Amino acid sequence: MEHLLLTLAASATLLMASCKNKEQAMMTEPVPAQVEVRYGGENAADSLFFSLQRTPCFGQCKAYRIQVYRSGFAVYEGSSFVEKMGTHHGRVGTDTLAMLLRKAQEVDFFAMQDRYDSQVTDLPSTIIQVVAEGKNKKVVGRVGMPASFKAFAAYADELLFPVAWKPQLPLE
Repeated sequence: MEHLLLTLAASATLLMASCKNKEQAMMTEPVPAQVEVRYGGENAADSLFFSLQRTPCFGQCKAYRIQVYRSGFAVYEGSSFVEKMGTHHGRVGTDTLAMLLRKAQEVDFFAMQDRYDSQVTDLPSTIIQVVAEGKNKKVVGRVGMPASFKAFAAYADELLFPVAWKPQLPLE
């Protein structure tokens, strides 16, 4: 029992050390000034920058979520009717962060309503969140979305689906 506790403690220490080194490595990639993201007076190097989620429907709608962090670290979670199922990790360049922010500005994302919806229950939702320019804006779109919102989601798909997603390895 004592041996098991020592082994667990040593494993936990190694895991924390490797996570800290990984975190430091992820924070070495600079974010250009035009993508400077400040929220709540903080400038967290690996805070959420962009999120796109598509929810399931009663049919065969693709359901997934992609989260991109300021460091370029990205997480993809495929849940139904997508090629990549489960959790995958990848990296995006600062150019991709800049393009996402430019598109958000172009479609006036921060001025959009928070919700485009109706009492329809069998349609999927598209949820986009952008944390930039001192704002944290989330828009849920299901019914009556403006064309610019749909275009923003399609643009994000074009940028993010080609990322070299690597499956998350299960913990042993």
